[in-house]
Parts: sequence; C-alpha cells; structure tokens
Amino acid sequence: METIIIIVISIAVLFIVVKIFKALLKWLVIGVLIVLAIAFFSNPDESDHKKSLKEIARNLPVKIKDNAISVDDYKILSIAKIKVGGEEKVAGIGAFGKVWYFDDLKDHFK
Repeated sequence: METIIIIVISIAVLFIVVKIFKALLKWLVIGVLIVLAIAFFSNPDESDHKKSLKEIARNLPVKIKDNAISVDDYKILSIAKIKVGGEEKVAGIGAFGKVWYFDDLKDHFK
C-alpha cells in the first residue's frame, strides 16, 4: 500500500512540476520575443554609427573617412567595421538604439 501511495504522490508532484515548467517556459518565450521586437525596432542605422564614431574620432590621432566605415545590419544588432590598411576590423556594435565602440579602437590605427 505504501508503494502505491509513493507512486501516486510522485506522479502528482511530477505533474505539478511539468505544469509550472510549461508556464515558465511560455513566459520565457514571450519575454524573449518582446526583447527581440524591441531590439529590432531600436537597432541603430549606419548614420548613427558614423555620427558616434566621429565623436570618438576627435580624440584619435587620425582622420576617419566615411567610406572607411561599414556597418553589417543583422536586424536586431549591427556591427561596425573600419577599414584600416586594406583590412576590415570590427570596431563596435549597435543595439537597442545605442552604439558602443570597443576600447581598443586606438590600437587599430597604430
């Protein structure tokens, strides 16, 4: 009799855990979709990248031309690349309406 009670309780607990997991998974998926939608609609465009880089370039020892900057748009984020010496180097990323350039940007121009 004890074995049957343990099996019934185990099945009940497993059922409750599965229900909780399904509910959490549903809300997790909804949350991820909301974050992706916000990222999609707030992805900075190429002009935002260029404007941000020009502000940073004031402190650099060289001038950066507009045709040296390229932006790869992945719809939810964008990656800014700078052409230095014929080689493209990743300089920063843009997401959620902001553009961040890496701290080693000055090293690209040495």
